[in-house]
Amino acid sequence: MQSTAPVPPPPGEPFGEGGNRASARRRLVPVIVVCAAAALAAVTWAAGGFKEAPKQPVEKPGKALDAGLFTVTVHDARIGLVKGPFDSAAKRYLIVRMRVVNNGKETASLGDGGLADGLAARTKAGKWLEPDDVEGVAAGAKTNTTQPGLPVEASAMWKMGPADAPTRFTIGLRKWEYRTGFTDVSYNWLVDRQSDSLVARMTLPIAAPAPIASPAPSSTRALSPTRTARPTRGASRPPAQRTRPAKPRPTASHR
Repeated sequence: MQSTAPVPPPPGEPFGEGGNRASARRRLVPVIVVCAAAALAAVTWAAGGFKEAPKQPVEKPGKALDAGLFTVTVHDARIGLVKGPFDSAAKRYLIVRMRVVNNGKETASLGDGGLADGLAARTKAGKWLEPDDVEGVAAGAKTNTTQPGLPVEASAMWKMGPADAPTRFTIGLRKWEYRTGFTDVSYNWLVDRQSDSLVARMTLPIAAPAPIASPAPSSTRALSPTRTARPTRGASRPPAQRTRPAKPRPTASHR
């Protein structure tokens, strides 16, 4: 009794049509998938794994943004000259003006340990830099602190070189959280200064610096020397009195 099952081709002969080529393709596909997955895993590992990208929502100036301890409304950016208390001459700064409200229950600083820790500017290299100084004005007076609920017009400043002339500036706001620290069990307002996660980021056009106004020419004209008044022509003069010799009158003679 002869078997009717197909006989595989001898070694060295080409594959037959039909199932043999299909089975070869089926073996080849899993190999490609495995190679692609390995390449993707290598790229992902080099990029830092599958961790979530930091959140940096883009906002526009003029909107009140809740950053936890502070509510910040960014106005605009400009280049200005500022002379510090220990500076011999004014220096160039990139100044971002903003309105700040303290949402806490205690006084908070505008500088280190306060608002400045939650502000950052993005450099060309992609790094975030905190401002060199922050000044404020509240109720018409200069201040370096914020009181609960009292709005402050603040100016965050970054130093610039003499030849720097950027046209745009990107600023980021970090989130303040009321929590405990790593070594402190008491609750405080804290901000992660190393985190790339932001409450918001915005790119501002930089207003051109105002030209230094030159003193206006004086409108006062040189006074002409005082002229003495001349007698008016045709003015009446008192007539000159002429004295006439008196004629002798005849006297009556008595006879």
